[in-house]
Amino acid sequence: MTENMTPDSARVGTENPQENAAGQHDIGPRGLAKAVAGVTFGNMVEWFDFAIYSSMSGVMAQVFFPVSNKLSQLIAVYAAFAAGFLIRPLGGFLFGPIGDKYGRRTALVASIALMSIATFCISAIPGYRSIGVWAPVLLVGMRLLQGLSTGGEYGGSCIFIAEYSPDKKRTFLTSWLEFGNTTGFLIGGLMVSGVTYCLGWEAMLQWGWRVPFLLASMMGVIALYIRMNVDETPVFRHMQEEKSHKPTRQNPMWDIFKGEWPNLLRSAGLVATFNVTYYIVLGYTPTYLANIAGYSQTFCSNLSLAISLCLLVFIPVFGWMGDYISRKTMLLAGCLFIGGGALPAFLAFQAHSSVLVISACMAVLITGMLCFHGTMPATLPSLFGSAVRYTCLAVSYNVSASLLGGTAPLVNTWLIARTQDALVPAWYLVVCAVIGLMALWGLKDRTGQPMPA
Repeated sequence: MTENMTPDSARVGTENPQENAAGQHDIGPRGLAKAVAGVTFGNMVEWFDFAIYSSMSGVMAQVFFPVSNKLSQLIAVYAAFAAGFLIRPLGGFLFGPIGDKYGRRTALVASIALMSIATFCISAIPGYRSIGVWAPVLLVGMRLLQGLSTGGEYGGSCIFIAEYSPDKKRTFLTSWLEFGNTTGFLIGGLMVSGVTYCLGWEAMLQWGWRVPFLLASMMGVIALYIRMNVDETPVFRHMQEEKSHKPTRQNPMWDIFKGEWPNLLRSAGLVATFNVTYYIVLGYTPTYLANIAGYSQTFCSNLSLAISLCLLVFIPVFGWMGDYISRKTMLLAGCLFIGGGALPAFLAFQAHSSVLVISACMAVLITGMLCFHGTMPATLPSLFGSAVRYTCLAVSYNVSASLLGGTAPLVNTWLIARTQDALVPAWYLVVCAVIGLMALWGLKDRTGQPMPA
């Protein structure tokens, strides 16, 4: 496939040891740590912003959508939340070419700046009682800007750390990106709970809801400062040196897709498995257990917290394992754990099995999630050549995440209502695991090797 294409094309996939060697010999441990920490912190802030919005859905519903029907309020506020997901592919099309043409750091700086501005603006929007319908309109507009920002964030962060990392440690170092995502989501939820506890519900409705958004925008400024003081990746600097020595033709978007379509499909398939598992196991299962299987809210909240803590502790461990076992093997195991563990887990939920049985079933699914969390940030950048890496990854990731990942809870709820089959989420996970296995078919494993140049 891409390995047979000409080296002067954007559709490159030939192995070039110089990509990794170029510029990496002068990167010491301090520079590498600075790059990893700077990008990880910025990505954490992005997910922190998303977490505080979702955690304050009840408050935001009353402030911006004060209708008599509480269900309609929640639907409206979740629709505003979904708007951020739906626009993410456009963010990929916007930030991808910027990252490939002007630099990975340039795209990431622009991404975090846009997110911080949008978050600050949300904190300053007057409520519905002050300006009427303009309040939800402005909120949705800022959510769209946040989604646009996220469209260039994750893929660019993966690429930045991957291009800085030594070949033998790339999986471990990039896994810290997922650690940052999980940390941001946890801290965001805890901050909202803490502010609500300290101020009280009435104060939160009047003005307290602005506090988490203001804090998030301040964290964004810190992340922006850190990113502006991190050097461009060695790979992109080498690309710039190559351009200064010989002319290079621009690559139209259509030419890129025409040449890279096999790996674009692979990337989208792996992202679908990765995101659907995350949103169903971590995001949807607690709601499923409470509303459909009849478990207590306390049990569901504790289960969600336990899953998050497991991810937080073991993501770097699975990243380290990926460098020694191989990323492809880890992803294959992840698909098998997810596909094989889904049906027993949801059957155990329906049977109200013991906590021990449910914990064992969830452990299988969490292990599958960890196989993806630990290895995906290194796998995805290694699919594409350096000249089109940002564009291809940003577009394939965000299209797949928006269409399949973010919609998973809604689609599962609708399918359960239509079919009256409470095992729908299990079958959904099985199908996505099969998609992941298909994406792995023919995948070139580059664990411990240079990325394509």
